[in-house]
Amino acid sequence: MTDVASPSTVTFWLPGRTEAPPETPVVLAGRQPDVGLRLQATRSADVCVRELRGGVFEVVFRTLGEPLGFTVTIPATDAAAWWRPGSTVPHATIPPSWEEPSDATALRGLPIGALLATHDVARLVYAVDAGTSVTRVRAGLVEETADFAIMVTVGASGTSDHVRLLLDASGRSFVEAVPEAGRWLQGEEGHRAAPGAEDPVLCTWYFAHQHVTAATVLAQADRAVAMGFGTVIIDDGWQTNSHERGYGSCGDWEAAEEKFPDAAGLVEALRGRGLRTVWWVGTPFLGHQAKARHLGLSTLRDRPELQAEVLDPRDPSTRAYLVGRMEEIIARTAADGLKLDFLEEFEDQEAPGSVAAAVDTMSEIVDRLRGLGTEPLIEFREPYVHPAVGRFASMIRVGDCPLNAVQNRVGILDLRLARPGTPIHSDPIMWAEGDSPERVAHHLINALLGVPQISMDLVGLPGEQSEALAFWLGVWREYRDLLLHGRLAPERPDLLYPVARVHDGGRHLVARYAPHTIKIPEGDWTELLVANADDSPPILLHEGDEVRAGLEIWDARGRQVADGDVVLGRGPSVLTVPSGGLARLRRPTTAVAEAKWGHA
Repeated sequence: MTDVASPSTVTFWLPGRTEAPPETPVVLAGRQPDVGLRLQATRSADVCVRELRGGVFEVVFRTLGEPLGFTVTIPATDAAAWWRPGSTVPHATIPPSWEEPSDATALRGLPIGALLATHDVARLVYAVDAGTSVTRVRAGLVEETADFAIMVTVGASGTSDHVRLLLDASGRSFVEAVPEAGRWLQGEEGHRAAPGAEDPVLCTWYFAHQHVTAATVLAQADRAVAMGFGTVIIDDGWQTNSHERGYGSCGDWEAAEEKFPDAAGLVEALRGRGLRTVWWVGTPFLGHQAKARHLGLSTLRDRPELQAEVLDPRDPSTRAYLVGRMEEIIARTAADGLKLDFLEEFEDQEAPGSVAAAVDTMSEIVDRLRGLGTEPLIEFREPYVHPAVGRFASMIRVGDCPLNAVQNRVGILDLRLARPGTPIHSDPIMWAEGDSPERVAHHLINALLGVPQISMDLVGLPGEQSEALAFWLGVWREYRDLLLHGRLAPERPDLLYPVARVHDGGRHLVARYAPHTIKIPEGDWTELLVANADDSPPILLHEGDEVRAGLEIWDARGRQVADGDVVLGRGPSVLTVPSGGLARLRRPTTAVAEAKWGHA
């Protein structure tokens, strides 16, 4: 066994600190060669270390309700970037150790990260399970030693008397190490499965905003069914006649009769066409114009710029009111679920226990909805993706990024890696009226490895845009199991994933977002799809023996432009796939190949 912990305390400069923190070394014993991994903590006498596999350690700290601090360091050999999950998080930087820390709570962020080395190797992956306690992380390069340090402080206001830490210095690939850390962090209850959580969604927000009406929704229904949508999210606006974009109407959660005279009838009509219905709820808000404002409900703070106050989930009567309203929406309309928005607003550092109370409130809401005899669809979105609260969601969505295909892609892939097994939805995809079908296809390909949400007026789409949407939704439906449940392997997170792969057995799909070469899979693959979201044609690199395959190519509108055979020899070859198009290569079985081409 190799001791990979230094007997000395790690010290380095931090702003405003003139001496090292009172931390002592924790001994890690490993079967791997010494990679310089060191850990020190404030409560080293109350530490249990277990090696899960070579170079992967689980460390359990008993905190007994007290704050905890620990520091992890490793030499930054071959370091390329510091990765953390999130659609708005920088991916291509190595911050200095003195950079400002960031906080993760049960309602904001994920305490997981990876120091990436060259060739997409994970030099070090860490994950922290601290329940609902605030986890403050400062991570960066120590200038004096060229070590990378992760400094973590866990507050004492949470619900657990212990903190778990995972350290992976095994040197595995990023796409192996990060999902394993994500599964460790989630535990057995990663998410709550519900029917329809993996169906494409039509969301009303970007194309209707608060002008949404029952007639608007119903007008989309037949076209949505024909295109393969399974769910309609009726977003903000169903509860108000205002079009001011504020949240002054939130809190009563009653349908505006002028716009939705028969909400239950609308849900029934959509269900009759095969569509589920989800109502949007600005969960924590008590609007300035809400009738419920006169009920004496407890609030955490006022948000005048949002025209609303924030409810205090710690107050039993306030929580009972909120839970009751959520139950009433579903009971009254027979809808399939709720989009619970803005949960991060429940977090208030001036109100100890607000985060834990919000988590308990989500648990109560789901339990009450289940009591109605259904497994409800519940959508959460970034930033409240932490397992402590995320286990109540049936699907998690990328944060708002209208018309930003790259941010949608990064968010989907990050969350797929950090929350494996959870249905990850795109932010509703929108585009401009004059966009080309190729541009529409690019948006859809960027969301191909998640569950697509769309927010466009389907009946008003120009013909070419409609063709592109129908084609790519058709591709997604045909290959849904591969796309969502195959083995995901996005490349170069430090470059925002210019290429992303997924495979299941002999079936492979490669989504290409930049002018990067695509390597042909090794082994006896049977089907290879190439989705091209770049304006240049893909270059395939083949390193094995000669391969013969059938080849089909479609453009962004789904028009077939090639149907024949192709021979892939050693080396690079250009595959002429139009921008926004798709290529499909199929290798026949050995018997069929011999009959068609003879012995290779």
